[in-house]
Amino acid sequence: MKKLVFYCFILIVFTLSLFCLGCTGNPIDSGGISSGQSQMIGKVQLENGHSPEGVYVWMKDFDLNAFTTEDGSFSLTWPSGFSNVTGIFRVYFFVANYQLDSVNVAVREGEFLYGQEGLNTSGELRQTVRLKQFLEVSADVSPEIVTRLNYIDVTMTFSLGLRTLNGVSTVVLPNTTPGFLSSVFFKNTETGELFIFKGQLVTTEEEILVGQTQVIREMNVVFSRINLPVGKYLCIPYILVKRDDLPEDLVNSIALNTLAFGPNYLKLPFKRDGGEFEIKEW
Repeated sequence: MKKLVFYCFILIVFTLSLFCLGCTGNPIDSGGISSGQSQMIGKVQLENGHSPEGVYVWMKDFDLNAFTTEDGSFSLTWPSGFSNVTGIFRVYFFVANYQLDSVNVAVREGEFLYGQEGLNTSGELRQTVRLKQFLEVSADVSPEIVTRLNYIDVTMTFSLGLRTLNGVSTVVLPNTTPGFLSSVFFKNTETGELFIFKGQLVTTEEEILVGQTQVIREMNVVFSRINLPVGKYLCIPYILVKRDDLPEDLVNSIALNTLAFGPNYLKLPFKRDGGEFEIKEW
């Protein structure tokens, strides 16, 4: 009798153990899908050697957004005010002169549903997002070094080069004289200080159809008109790329008046080459 009671006791303990172990598994089902997470993470890469830093990541409908870090990583945290939301939502990856990409993510009761749609069971994108460039933008400054000792006699030439990698792109130069470049930003790469320069010959905007043959626009300025302090600079031309593939409000969600000729324009993700120059005292 005592042996029977003992064996029954062992059987009960073993059964309870199995039950407890089962409780530590997936709370939704046994198919590798889990919830209870408010964060999704991922990584973005850009072709043609550009840094993946600064890619805009945006979830439509909730204005949930982030910019990628130096290695292309990002994270999105579900907002606490939407705890009752369930559905499939799209996350976009945007750079002004790169093709748009997106993934679907599943949400259940205000939490990302891991293991479904574009997320794996750890809440990470199943694949690295790789964006393809469709428009090359380059800037060139001559001379690349200017001394303030003789700046009165120096004329600087700022050149904008445009070329598509395939097909045709439409580029707009607002507030300019057709055939010329008239609006640029000068950013001190050491201090971050920003200088805005607009030429005097401003009449209208120019719309350019850019193909695989490079299009050049130049602006010649007597250096004394710019009068920049000593330092290292980056010349950033003010241009807009016409696109009809962007979701409504994507660009407006980045910053106020992002497309206007002002500081917020530089928050627009845009990959350019060249444009460096330096101002020395002598």
